[in-house]
Amino acid sequence: MSSISSFTLRIAVNHPIVFQSFSGFASCGIFYNLIKSVDEDFAEKLHSSKKLAPFSVTPFFIENIHNKIVYRNLPAPSIASISFSIMDNKLCDIFREVILKQDLYVDLINFKAKVISIAVNTYKFSDLISNEPLASKFTIKFLTPTSFRHSIFDCCPECPYYHNYIIKIKKGEKIEKPCKYVVQCSGMLVPLPIPSLMFRNIARIWSKFSDVRLDVEGAVRWTENAITIAGFPNGIRTVRLYEHPTTNKWIVGFTGTVRFSIREYNERYAKILAALIKMAELTNVGVRRTAGFGMIKYFAKT
Repeated sequence: MSSISSFTLRIAVNHPIVFQSFSGFASCGIFYNLIKSVDEDFAEKLHSSKKLAPFSVTPFFIENIHNKIVYRNLPAPSIASISFSIMDNKLCDIFREVILKQDLYVDLINFKAKVISIAVNTYKFSDLISNEPLASKFTIKFLTPTSFRHSIFDCCPECPYYHNYIIKIKKGEKIEKPCKYVVQCSGMLVPLPIPSLMFRNIARIWSKFSDVRLDVEGAVRWTENAITIAGFPNGIRTVRLYEHPTTNKWIVGFTGTVRFSIREYNERYAKILAALIKMAELTNVGVRRTAGFGMIKYFAKT
């Protein structure tokens, strides 16, 4: 039975830290280093893989300041926490071997910080499905910078040419484009809470790692016309984050609270989307989930 294993590490920070950029990038580095300490070859393959990542991380949180998300400055003395969610059995086994080590430490810039406790939780994909559908009006709080990748081609999901294209791609056939009229978008990043892009991304994660079969493709097609953005109570904010301060490699993401509304309710699809959202609260959404981007929290509006 497929599942998501979540590992939360509490770390004693005795020296102030100034990260090079967003602390989520540091969390990602820590994760790879921990995996490398047990299986260097597997860590290298995981790092160089172009496939959908089987894990996600959180940035650093400061426990004694209302679980504040750390962007660059981590004060001391403090207790900080980071979490890793893993959806691959082999990777999960390796990480369990990591945390069984005595006196576990993590590298933080110029010193090693002691891990003082570890909490482990496992969530079966089947347990994420409930009889409670997505509310007709709901809110999602985007806690960390979020951005979605637009599909390579700007196609209508209902087009039979596009449907045949997707089937052939899944079979491994090399097809350049669905039809001669298609508009190429080159997989551009969109730092906006567009419902169809968000649920398309979450559906990919579910389809890749869950052994519970749901009509996620049908549910995503439904979102194209059924779910709309209802408002931004306090606005959304975009931020540019550099992965390395000396390079020009950066990502733009948005944060903030977004209200959504379903105008053509379908209970069957609403239940599927509810399961996807529960998973997304564990796995993050959008690009760079492996660096703490795309953390969300769902709220049903009653």
